[in-house]
Amino acid sequence: MEIKLWNGLDAHLEATVGVSLATFQALAAIRSTAGSARVQDISVKMSITVGATSKLVDRLERDGLAVRSANPTDRRSSIVALTQTGATTVAAAEAAAESHLAGMLGDILPGQEATRLLVQLTALQDYDIITTNRS
Repeated sequence: MEIKLWNGLDAHLEATVGVSLATFQALAAIRSTAGSARVQDISVKMSITVGATSKLVDRLERDGLAVRSANPTDRRSSIVALTQTGATTVAAAEAAAESHLAGMLGDILPGQEATRLLVQLTALQDYDIITTNRS
């Protein structure tokens, strides 16, 4: 079911907004850190390697969705910030994703259950279970 949801959402985002699900997730990760983040921050939020994140950020820059600049507090890293196009794109992709998933899950889950599930999944995604020790 997860693969079906992922592939369906990826295709829907490509068709309606013109971005992949991975691009949407990267833009959302940057937005969640007040609109700018280090590559490492994006990597942690997306649970992918720094190398893969760097290549993804290269594509965001190429597409005019984000820009890199020198990190004023750490010369070894750079800051990735959303462009105005990136901010507009992530908002449009978020609306399209929520609508699509609610439509897909609405047939399975009654009433507001689909919306509640999406809220819970977002909360889980934002919760870093790898670095948080709950013992």
